[in-house]
Amino acid sequence: MASSDDVVAAHRFSRRWLLVAAGGATLVGLGVARDALPAGAGAADRTPEQWRARLVGSAAQPYVGYARSSGRLGLPDLPQLEQASALLTSTTRIRAFVAGPHRWRVDELTPAGERDTYRLGDVEVVWDFGANQLTRVVGATPVRLPRAADLLPPELARRLVGLAPGDPVSALPARRIAGRSAAGLRVTPLDPDTTVGRVDVWVEPSSGLPLRVEVGGHDDPAPVLVTEFREIDLRPPAPDVLVPAVPPGAGAVRVEAAGLTGALRVLGAAPLPDRLAGRDRVRLPGPGGSDDLPGVGLYGTGLAGFALIPLPRRVARRALDGATGAGGVPVVLPDGAAVRLGTPLLSVVIHGGAGRRRGGVLLVGTVAPAVLEQAVRELPVRRRA
Repeated sequence: MASSDDVVAAHRFSRRWLLVAAGGATLVGLGVARDALPAGAGAADRTPEQWRARLVGSAAQPYVGYARSSGRLGLPDLPQLEQASALLTSTTRIRAFVAGPHRWRVDELTPAGERDTYRLGDVEVVWDFGANQLTRVVGATPVRLPRAADLLPPELARRLVGLAPGDPVSALPARRIAGRSAAGLRVTPLDPDTTVGRVDVWVEPSSGLPLRVEVGGHDDPAPVLVTEFREIDLRPPAPDVLVPAVPPGAGAVRVEAAGLTGALRVLGAAPLPDRLAGRDRVRLPGPGGSDDLPGVGLYGTGLAGFALIPLPRRVARRALDGATGAGGVPVVLPDGAAVRLGTPLLSVVIHGGAGRRRGGVLLVGTVAPAVLEQAVRELPVRRRA
């Protein structure tokens, strides 16, 4: 099986409004007959609460694995967000080499090419096979769009379950995943406004490492997003695998992560409201906090939150047209056109801006469409300028 990686093509971000993930490589078939064997009895050794604690605390577990993620969120193609949307609406194949939380390599595998992402302490390195370029990203931004590494079962499970520490958890039948017996648990969100109806996770008993994650909505028995390992080895990867192998003649650039969001600063975004749709604005971590991404706001906690992102007018109008063509519902506002979309898991509202030079906004989150519609109505008119 060939390996490849997923992460951000940083050399293009000076001309983009937000960090977007992409990737590529080759796919080979994997046999899954071993998973038809019965699950072991070890899954019953702990309570669901104990399994939740073990999976949340499994970040230090090293592993090498091959995973596949499938999403059916039904999102339309939005300008400059096509690749991020594809991660949630199609099948993504991922190879991972993880030595620890800050030393890993993740490859996204597609027939089209290869992009390898390496995390080496505070530095992230992206090898883009198609562009024949190595990009070194120093530092981190508090908010970014999804990438293939986020769809690995351990990453997705720890993120979602960590957002719902007070929500009830129950046991699920054990399953065999990647040839291993795995204990199952279900987190059921309590917030009535979240679109997430359940988060099901199966963990490897000895380490607590999540092997499979299913995310479902409220009214659909089938999961909307599924990611699972097809192969897994709990031993650390070989050290040389974690070092980029770049051929002679390849290009190389170095980018400060703080500079990747500079495009947002030219939008002239007005100060963010402290509260929208009954949800408080969340202050982002990091030295600059929310000010690292001017105009971008996160609202709400747990699994019922949403993001507000400013858009250049041209991008906003294209997004508005795309959402309208995808069956979006018009939202009547006093200062311009808006459209809302609802999928089984994500809701989107796009405001196209008003006037000839005013930009728009994108609101997206795991909340009911009515919540985002209320939020865009509450935005001051000057906020959309």
